[in-house]
Amino acid sequence: MPTPIAELLPRRGLAPGSVVSVSGAMTLPVALLAAASAAGATAAVVGLPELNLAMAADLGADLGRIAVVESPSTRGSGAWDRLEVAAVLLDGIDLVVVGVDRVTPSRARVLTGRARRQASTLLVVGPPGAWPGASVRFSGDVAGYRHLPLRRNGYGRIGGLQVDVEVSGTGIAPRRLRCELVTPGIGEPGSLRLEAVEPTRRRTAAPARAGWAVAN
Repeated sequence: MPTPIAELLPRRGLAPGSVVSVSGAMTLPVALLAAASAAGATAAVVGLPELNLAMAADLGADLGRIAVVESPSTRGSGAWDRLEVAAVLLDGIDLVVVGVDRVTPSRARVLTGRARRQASTLLVVGPPGAWPGASVRFSGDVAGYRHLPLRRNGYGRIGGLQVDVEVSGTGIAPRRLRCELVTPGIGEPGSLRLEAVEPTRRRTAAPARAGWAVAN
């Protein structure tokens, strides 16, 4: 579990056998996946082609411990049901990350029970409220970008982005934190990392100046 995000949870981590929903910025599921595999857990990603594994590797993920199940070609026989694939993977994988749209309460209960029995963690990525009854709910919104200037005027690159992370769930009071995904500068040692930043204070608006009256 990334340290800034762990600070938001009562036990500083996700309980085995739980279902966690994530909505918004993809930085969150990538960071959670990277931290889990770096700690030695096995993981699988189902039906999430937008999840950036290169970014996960830069955050320290062990790609050798991550299996990826892509959506099959539409020319193949049979319907693609990512929830059925996720259910099978829960039998032997520590963390299963699956992309969802909307899940009915009955199907959610079946997979929740399976995750609990196998002591595996199911991480569902989709719109807010896509998974009814998730024990932990994360949401992330990109709050801004940090620019790294180069020596030549007019040139530069993105040096990181800020994400507002909110967590709530069963027995968890809603909490919010701003994190920054930091890229080392050119020539600086280190790798991509996720850090907590101080919340931005709102600036007090300056009093309006009196207008000038112009007589014609």
